[in-house]
Amino acid sequence: MERRRVIAAAPIRSASDAWNVVSTLLADTLERSPSIPAGTVAKELAPLNGLGPALIAGGHLEDKGLVLVDEGFHLTIVVMTADAALEVEENLGPVPGGATATDGWTLHLPPAGPLDRAVSAAVKGSSHLSVEAPPTSAPARKEGGTRESLLDLDALRKIGDER
Repeated sequence: MERRRVIAAAPIRSASDAWNVVSTLLADTLERSPSIPAGTVAKELAPLNGLGPALIAGGHLEDKGLVLVDEGFHLTIVVMTADAALEVEENLGPVPGGATATDGWTLHLPPAGPLDRAVSAAVKGSSHLSVEAPPTSAPARKEGGTRESLLDLDALRKIGDER
């Protein structure tokens, strides 16, 4: 499932406030899943607390943006500044599909020129943050990774046939 969200930064809100909106959107989306405990997304994003606003202020999230990838889920978040921010129609609610997220989610950060070294150092060792190029589409769900797999469909059909 591929989704896209656009967030407005300056002059609508500061880069720090825009990063808080992005972080909250990511947490609200992912933590709807029973596989991701409350508070864990913020903990994983903590290394970016100073860099996130710098990425926004530098315009590094305007084109490629942040890309959140999980099984069957692909979300691009771009953050617009200047005149483009004035035209943004935001949807800040949790992104549909987040409830099926797994603990294997990865947030890909775009190239950031002079900030590349700092971003690489911040994500080093994280299992959820990456500076690698994201896949262009959502990876397929692994075998048994859908809600249907939690049900024995043959047993339900038999029950229906008995009636």
